[in-house]
Amino acid sequence: MTGYPIVLDLAGRRAVVVGLGTVGRRKAAGLVDAGAEVLGVDPVGPGPVPIPGIAVVAQPYRAEHLLGATLAFASAPPEVNRRVVADATRLGVLVNAASDPGSGDFTLPAVWRDGPILLAVSTSGAGPALAATLRDRASRAIGAEAGGLGALLTELRRTVRARVPVEQDRRRLLRDWSGPRWLDRWRLEGPEAVRAAMLAALEVAAESPGIDDPDPR
Repeated sequence: MTGYPIVLDLAGRRAVVVGLGTVGRRKAAGLVDAGAEVLGVDPVGPGPVPIPGIAVVAQPYRAEHLLGATLAFASAPPEVNRRVVADATRLGVLVNAASDPGSGDFTLPAVWRDGPILLAVSTSGAGPALAATLRDRASRAIGAEAGGLGALLTELRRTVRARVPVEQDRRRLLRDWSGPRWLDRWRLEGPEAVRAAMLAALEVAAESPGIDDPDPR
């Protein structure tokens, strides 16, 4: 199976998780972290440990539970999952099926997060274990400094847009800060030195439009 990778903004959108076993609970927790409004459906409820941030309906699954949903996750026994997939397809709700991934609309990649940095690895059905192995290898190659640098760029981007008058200078500055030398500097000099250097470069770009490289190091 081939797919089209996207990163969804789920803030304020409903996601329904049918089946709150180990797999369903993990998916529900991830959806809460993503800002979704999560409805869990399981005839035995959430179990002995509550799942923070989700509403739970302790009922057998019905198609009505999917009304208004953007995403559905079928994490129940296979016979229930087949009904969830059929109902979601009929209602136009994108669905993931744990017991038969090929029957749904999407699969879930192996994910690594560090601050604003998100790495997702899919093997298009070759297997979740391989995806996890590749994710772990790629995350080690990226390094621990990526998340910190990403958070700093997120913080400074708005300041750059407000302070640097020339669009070309803004693009050049942000593109430079996203390059490998700043990752190297973060690792070798530390976050405070990088922050100071970026702020100094920002001042040069703000006060002297057209400078090719406000921080030539």
